[in-house]
Amino acid sequence: MSSDPKDLILPTPRERELMTLIARGMQNKNIAYELNISENTVRAHIGNIMRKYRFQNRTQIAIAFALHTAPSSLRRDLAKTELYPAATKPAQALAPNPRTQTAPD
Repeated sequence: MSSDPKDLILPTPRERELMTLIARGMQNKNIAYELNISENTVRAHIGNIMRKYRFQNRTQIAIAFALHTAPSSLRRDLAKTELYPAATKPAQALAPNPRTQTAPD
């Protein structure tokens, strides 16, 4: 991704509105009601957003919106790879603590 400001693709006000509602977890019919537009128009807007930003699903729209609106300090922290060591495997991270006491049978 280029850091040149002229290469930035910024969302339109309507796209930001839709992205906000998607990030809130709203369904198309609820978005349509909220914005007073048809569900077909909502689907068209979502399709345009997905093509414009090369997203594959609504979750990516919500994540992108959340990261865009997050404070810069949080975005900086999320970008630091040392916060999330690659050596920790998901199974290790989720494994129960062997010292956890359970109630006797």
